[in-house]
Amino acid sequence: MSTSHRLILSLAGILIGGSALAVQPPQPPAPPAAPAAPSKQINISTGSGDGYALVDSSEDSVTMAGTDVDGQQIKQLQRSLKGQFLWFRDQGKGYVTQDAVLLARVRDAWKPSQDLGLQMSGLGKQMSEHGKAMGELGSKMGAHGAAQADGGARESEQLRALGRQQQELGRKMGEAARRQAQATTETARRAAGREVERLQQQMEDAQDAMEEVNDRIAAAHEREADKVDALSRQMDQRGKPMETLGKQMEALGRQQEKAAKAADKTTRQVIAQALSEGKARPVR
Repeated sequence: MSTSHRLILSLAGILIGGSALAVQPPQPPAPPAAPAAPSKQINISTGSGDGYALVDSSEDSVTMAGTDVDGQQIKQLQRSLKGQFLWFRDQGKGYVTQDAVLLARVRDAWKPSQDLGLQMSGLGKQMSEHGKAMGELGSKMGAHGAAQADGGARESEQLRALGRQQQELGRKMGEAARRQAQATTETARRAAGREVERLQQQMEDAQDAMEEVNDRIAAAHEREADKVDALSRQMDQRGKPMETLGKQMEALGRQQEKAAKAADKTTRQVIAQALSEGKARPVR
């Protein structure tokens, strides 16, 4: 089996105003279903400095940064303002601007990060699907083991239990990938990555245990050994793409973190310009 892998998804989704908004990257539901609300998107960074939010009321799209974003104030502005606006906080006060040139700069600055997030979401979905397939193969191995264990009740029960365990681990790996996509802080993202790594190790341990049981059964039932080995080879083949996907996600995660920092820097420059040129008004 390959070594365990860390998934890195640096930006995530939240809830605003009681409505579930899908993350940018889109938040995948249980695999292999498509995102429930692909037209809605949120992008979040929790860097230092005063908070801000780029909001497009017509598309339910929000790009946010900082930990002091006033969701209630933004919700009120969404009801009173049409189209896109940039809300931000400066020295404890809320401001808003709808200057088209400034908004375009912010929107363009965040696009590379959003595109990378979309790619990472796709890789996360593939990871989940491979995990599910490995679980299904584990169940087949358990069922086959039960049929061939004919008089070996203990080995048969072990195979069934390990098959169920692998199926459950495959499901949990998909859930862990989605939790990582929803992480709003670096700490949470790393914690989710460690959870995926832990589950991958458990999957490997369960597979090793299943192979040991299968070896005992094969010794007693040589005629069935080829069928069991074929399923084991399928399991190994399913596991190989996980390593490739993990490396791809790690590389994209580094790129996305860099892109998000650059976008945040540009946005804060825009905020400074809006204040100095009088293109932002206080929010009462």
